[in-house]
Amino acid sequence: MLDFSFYDPPIEVAAGSPRLEMIVARLKAAGLRPYVASEKLDFSVADPLLVDVDSASPQTVTHLARAAMIGMPRQIVLVNTAGAQVPRIEGAVHLRQDKDLSTLRSRLAALARRGSRQREAAIRRESAQELGARLPPVDVDAVPALLYLGDGSPFFLSLQGALRQREVELTAAFSRPTARQHMASKRFAAALIDLSMAQEDAGGMGRWISEEDGLAGLPLIVISRPQAEYTERELALLSHASEIIDPAEDDDVIVSIIETLCRRLHANAPMMPLPGLSTLKVTDLVSGLFTRGFFEAHLPRQMQVAHEQAEAFSVLTLRLDVDAAKSLPAQKAAGEVIRRLIRDTDFAALAEPGVFVISLPATPYRGGVRLAERIADGFSRAGDAAGFSWRVTERRNYHTPQTLLSTALIGPFVRARIAA
Repeated sequence: MLDFSFYDPPIEVAAGSPRLEMIVARLKAAGLRPYVASEKLDFSVADPLLVDVDSASPQTVTHLARAAMIGMPRQIVLVNTAGAQVPRIEGAVHLRQDKDLSTLRSRLAALARRGSRQREAAIRRESAQELGARLPPVDVDAVPALLYLGDGSPFFLSLQGALRQREVELTAAFSRPTARQHMASKRFAAALIDLSMAQEDAGGMGRWISEEDGLAGLPLIVISRPQAEYTERELALLSHASEIIDPAEDDDVIVSIIETLCRRLHANAPMMPLPGLSTLKVTDLVSGLFTRGFFEAHLPRQMQVAHEQAEAFSVLTLRLDVDAAKSLPAQKAAGEVIRRLIRDTDFAALAEPGVFVISLPATPYRGGVRLAERIADGFSRAGDAAGFSWRVTERRNYHTPQTLLSTALIGPFVRARIAA
């Protein structure tokens, strides 16, 4: 049998035997690729560093504390922090017990997703300002909206009252159709799932986020379960999260964390193509997406970020059939489907009549294919008879912004429906 563990995300481990062997085994079972740390830690390495508080040498802990004082770019994970004196490290992941190692890959994925969203929001504003778009300042008094996924537990009722006092609007969705209806009428800062209160169908709720029901673009806040053995579906749900809250704190602290996250996500959301928000250089009024000029101005920044972060980057091209490409209603309907199904970090534009391009940060080829299939299903559910074809182009080292876009716009294209 072939061993594909080489493709698992790497992580450096600083621990002493026999705990080192146990931690390495658990990390491998969690889908990570651990390797033993050297005696002198290097904080310029891109891989995360895991430090076991129980068995790491005093010199390692001291070195870590000093590096934290001066600031360091490396992601740190501290294990067995329950009741232990640990260094104060900005952005560090704290795992109270060994069993929490099973969630580490999901937690690291959540941190990576948060970073990707923040970077995209920043460079999107830079690109818009470069084109002369006047963007409004951030409203610190804005009322963010939060979508609660799940049944109305007692925690939901108390959370709703507490957040209302803090001027955060909370709406509950007990089913996927209800969630879609809420999403169609309002823009939410995030969705919230409480695993500590969820029933056995929590993994099913996770599919609302990870699949094709219009929620894939919404940041997800997950309240985890303390000292829990997670199912595969729950781990997959955690991996789709933008933020993970440890429920070890009391309810007031959790409410404060949720309020902070909602306001931050609302304020730092990537700019969207709303006609009232920007100039005609940015927004295409027919499709409701961005213009080609804005796409061409923004693509170099996205590719530079992908290069710096060593991330995958793809461009999905959708081409309507000839008759639909000449129809303004068909282009508007296609734009609505695309806007509903992409993430807020995905950048969708009308390249030419009937041709749409979507840049996909941190997304390999297969991710672009899945999005194309979701859009095809979205067309079907919307009752749109217009046919289309698609093409996914993944960035290579030899691509420039011009060659990547030109490659994405030429054939061959794949038919979405082979036998309609």
